[in-house]
Amino acid sequence: MTARALIATLADRWARQGYPQFVWWIPAVMYVSSTFAFVAAIVQRTGQDAVLPAWGLVAVASLPWLVDALGGRLPWLPTVVIATAPVGALTVLYPVDYDFALFALVMLAGHLGSLERFVDSAIGVALMAATFVGLSVTGHLPGVGFWLTTLVIGWDIGFIMRFQQLRIDEQERAASDRQSRAVLAERQRIAREVHDVIAHSLSVTLLHLSAARRSLEDEDVDLGEATDALRDAESTGRQAMADIRQTVGLLGVVAGEVHATPDARDIPALVQQFADAGLRVTLDLTGDPALVTPSVGLGLYRIVQESLANVAKHAPDASARVVVDVRRTRQRVRVWNSLAAPAGSAGADCAGIRGMEERARQLGGTLTAGPADQGWLVDLQTPANLRCRLGFPAKGLTMRSLQSLGSGVTESR
Repeated sequence: MTARALIATLADRWARQGYPQFVWWIPAVMYVSSTFAFVAAIVQRTGQDAVLPAWGLVAVASLPWLVDALGGRLPWLPTVVIATAPVGALTVLYPVDYDFALFALVMLAGHLGSLERFVDSAIGVALMAATFVGLSVTGHLPGVGFWLTTLVIGWDIGFIMRFQQLRIDEQERAASDRQSRAVLAERQRIAREVHDVIAHSLSVTLLHLSAARRSLEDEDVDLGEATDALRDAESTGRQAMADIRQTVGLLGVVAGEVHATPDARDIPALVQQFADAGLRVTLDLTGDPALVTPSVGLGLYRIVQESLANVAKHAPDASARVVVDVRRTRQRVRVWNSLAAPAGSAGADCAGIRGMEERARQLGGTLTAGPADQGWLVDLQTPANLRCRLGFPAKGLTMRSLQSLGSGVTESR
């Protein structure tokens, strides 16, 4: 293991023990500087024939650093006592000018400031400062003001590093949370797109297959009509596969090309596709779909698509009406279909409704769906600020009121 990897491992251990996650070079500076101070303190005493006692005292003083390097962790108070007492003894028994052993205590002050709580590190530094003062009073430490100043500066630098690293750790966690939420939101968006594409394509395909089956079961078999229905079903299936590949391709980017997502301008073609498949559906379009923003237009399109897919799935023999009102100040879409089955059984696709409600919330609106006038009603509405608001006020809205919303209905078989 390289020295950098070893220091990085120590930093990771600190993080696992609840300490800040420093970059690898910060603990490296602490360990290397302390090691240099201890070795220099031994070298300073070679002329006093005190190398072996100095080695012993240094070994005791460096014990907290050694425990740290081996993956352990001493509490702050034993750390201060074990490191300070041998250094004090070394200074008293074997005095030298400009003792480097005291510099190891300065590094320890920075170590405490960067890892321990403010109160704990402050008490530890106060104990070391008291040791310096005691050595000065007994005449063993000249220039005590210099050493006290360096001790406080070392502790302050460590405290600043701790505060800054904690802020960085907090920002990284917040960024990671935002990224996770963004990934989840994108997965949900893709899932909704895939659901809408599959539900739509399968509904249209089943309508074509039903038409082909009925043609073949008829006594006057019309092979041409059955063949056309099967060909349309095949075409719809191929188009669905292309749409799914595009959707799963993340944001529609495939081989460097950007494929446009559907919007409000594609609603007439969507309705016509269901009509061609045999669904009895009419469209009433008011306003200019080009005025709708792409994000809102996609929401309108998907709501109509999901609503008609539910009609084709639950009530393929029912009649349906799509009323689209797109203006500069508002957009509204209503989809109603008659119910051949008991009220509430047709069109009640929970997954589809949840998907539409989610689209509504993302676009700043609300959504409801439910029975209305012996049928099923879906109502999509946006406020004047063009943020898409989805609502389904089904109660009290009848087929007659729908018919009064506008004229120019294009009806297909």
